[in-house]
Amino acid sequence: MVLRRVLYRLLWPAVLVLPLWVLLGRAFFGAPLGLQVLGQVVLVPLLLAGQALAAGAVTARRSVRRSRAVSWPDAGLLSLTWAAQLALGFFLVDSSGTGAPASAFTRVAGSSALDLSSALTAVAAVATIVGGLALLASTAWQFVQEARARLAASLAELDRVAAGAGAPGTGTPPGGVPRAGVPRGGRATGRSAHDGPVITITPRR
Repeated sequence: MVLRRVLYRLLWPAVLVLPLWVLLGRAFFGAPLGLQVLGQVVLVPLLLAGQALAAGAVTARRSVRRSRAVSWPDAGLLSLTWAAQLALGFFLVDSSGTGAPASAFTRVAGSSALDLSSALTAVAAVATIVGGLALLASTAWQFVQEARARLAASLAELDRVAAGAGAPGTGTPPGGVPRAGVPRGGRATGRSAHDGPVITITPRR
C-alpha cells in the first residue's frame, strides 16, 4: 500500500520531470547535447502529453482518488514506464560537432560501451512506448469496470427501495391489490403477527 501511495503522489511531478530527464539528463554527466536534441524537441512534448494523459486517466477513477493510491496494475505499469524513461535519458547517445559521441552511460563506463549504450537506448525506447500504451489500456479497462460496478450498485439500491415500498405495514402494495385479511372498506380480519397497523373505515348509516 505504501508503494501505491508513493506512486500516486509522484504521478503529476513525473509528468514534467521524466521528459526533461530524457531531454537533458545526459548533460548532467558531461555528455554533449547535440543532434539528438533536434529530434527530441518534437518527441519530448509528445512524451509529456502521453504522461499527462496517463496520469489523468489514473486519477479519473474514484477508487484512486478516494484511497489516494494507485491500483497494483497501475503500479506495475507506471514503474515500467518510469524506469524505461530513466534508462532512456541515461543511455541515449548524442554528439555535437566539437566532440565524440557519448551518453551518460559511456561517461561512467567508458567510451568502449558506446555500442552497448546505443542498444540499450533502443530497448528503453520500446519499453517506454509499450509500457505507456499498456498503461492507457489498463486504466481505461479499470475505469469501465468501476463504472459498471457503480451502475449495478445503483440499480440494486433502486430495487431495494422499490421492494421496501410494498413491504408489510403499508396497507396496499404496488398495483392496488389489498393485503390478504384486509377487505376494501371493511374491518381487518385474520391478522397475523407480522401485519402492521390496520386502518378501520366505518361507513355512515
